[in-house]
Amino acid sequence: MKKIDRLVFGSFIGPFLLTLIVVDFILLLVTLLKYFDQIMGKGLSASVFAELITYFSISSSPDAFPLAILLSSIMTFGNLGEHSELTAVKSSGISLVRALLPIFIFVLGLTGFTYYSNTQLVPKTNLKTYSLLWDMRTKKPALDIKEGVFYDGIPGYSIKVNQKIGDEQLKDIIIYDHTSNSSQGNKKVILADSGRMYSFMNQRYLALELYDGKRYEENMNETRDDKEKGGQFIRDTFSKSIIRFDLSSFDMGDTDEKLFRRSRLVQTRQELIEGIDSMQRDILSKEAQIFTQVSSNGFRFHLARDLDVPEEIAKPKAYYDSLYNIEKAKKKSKADDIVTPDSVMGRSKPEERLVNGDAKIGETDTQAEDDLEEQLESARSRGEQYARQQESAISKKNKVYTEEQIDETLERLEEYYEPSKANPDNLRITTAINYSVNNTRTARNILNSRITTLKNVQRDQRKFRVTKNQQIARSMACLIMFLIGAPIGAIIKKGGLGLPVIVSVIFFLVYYVLNTTGDKWGKEGVLDPVVAVWMSNVVLLPIGLFFLRQARNDSRLFEVDAYLNAWEKVKKFFWRKNRSEEA
Repeated sequence: MKKIDRLVFGSFIGPFLLTLIVVDFILLLVTLLKYFDQIMGKGLSASVFAELITYFSISSSPDAFPLAILLSSIMTFGNLGEHSELTAVKSSGISLVRALLPIFIFVLGLTGFTYYSNTQLVPKTNLKTYSLLWDMRTKKPALDIKEGVFYDGIPGYSIKVNQKIGDEQLKDIIIYDHTSNSSQGNKKVILADSGRMYSFMNQRYLALELYDGKRYEENMNETRDDKEKGGQFIRDTFSKSIIRFDLSSFDMGDTDEKLFRRSRLVQTRQELIEGIDSMQRDILSKEAQIFTQVSSNGFRFHLARDLDVPEEIAKPKAYYDSLYNIEKAKKKSKADDIVTPDSVMGRSKPEERLVNGDAKIGETDTQAEDDLEEQLESARSRGEQYARQQESAISKKNKVYTEEQIDETLERLEEYYEPSKANPDNLRITTAINYSVNNTRTARNILNSRITTLKNVQRDQRKFRVTKNQQIARSMACLIMFLIGAPIGAIIKKGGLGLPVIVSVIFFLVYYVLNTTGDKWGKEGVLDPVVAVWMSNVVLLPIGLFFLRQARNDSRLFEVDAYLNAWEKVKKFFWRKNRSEEA
């Protein structure tokens, strides 16, 4: 049995590594072409590109592993079936499921590795990728002075060269110097017949030697009287002059990675869970604010000044607020436990406290734990008190008015707004209507703004939930692709890169379409994010089990002759039925 396991596993591992490299390379090219025009032509070193390619290769692994497993499984068992090795294994009394066992164990371990990669390695790699990619995209292009075109890539200068001879020799040069802070317009101009350009100090500086030229400069500090007299003008001639430019602005920056920490693609699974909980608390708070806004501005004159927050919002909000208070207390206790030199100097040693009688035995060992427990208990009590207040607010009913009070209020309103000699044009009613309309419009605009903000937070939360479930779903896709690929290879009995590639591409396209559709539906709220993300796996898992059942029974599922024979049987059945009816 061990020899058969080595035979099956040895036949699988070679195609798997080959297909993994090929698939990862294809996905890498697709990603590089996406950013090709933004990172090329900037004089970046080969080490920077090698670092970016490494990051992109790791980031594309969640899509590369399932396709590699699918293709290599079909190729492996197709080759075994084509060379009758699989038939020999079955004839020796070993079932197909037992023959799949060594590769199944390997794929199961690979699924665990992809789970770790998707939840830990890929997010951290994405963080470094986005930081490096941002530095590459914002880096200035390499120094490239073209003939007949002003070049302003060097800060403070605008250079025009009418003729270039090679990479260093220049002819007919014009330079506008704008380095002066008070310079407005072209106040400093340098003209030269020829020149030479070269870099030094490891290309940190650029030297421009000018020959047979003139320098023109207007005085920037001239007074009004000087301007009325024609102004002050400086002109000098030189046979050789050297201008040195600092090229530090062409270096690639080092952006702080913390600027990209808010993206869901760079967060680990635990960080995603914490982000989802924080957004849920924010959503409940905004929903409660909407009800508060309605009660405070919308119905202040409707004998119902208080609009209670529904129980399905108030209770979860109290729960998440209590969790927030506990977490805040933990962070505060950690901050208080930070040892500073002053606190060390002013703190007595435990043994000294015992000798002086200030502490009892065992007190010094558990004091920090007791302080933390007290803070956590205080946070819990505050959360419980807040929950009780919310429950009492929910149970509180609006004030009940009697029929006589309502009638009396209506009579006073009619008397106040009734037209009279002092109010012939009924201005009181007009003023009240205008005030009500303006108040309603204000309340509507505020509510629309709060609802829009609430929808944005809900959309962000759905995106976080989609990413969290994708980390597991893409790992399980490796196992599902194996359950599809291995039985198909055993059924078609064709190895190589012909039919296996076609079949694997078809199934991977189905998986990709379902996965992309579920990702979009989950983010837009068409389906629950959990259902949307797992939709592709749920659809493909029964297909894999069906193919496994057919492969165990030596089904002729992909043979054309089987379908032709079935069609002939159907034709004979209807022919006999017609003959019996005619007789």
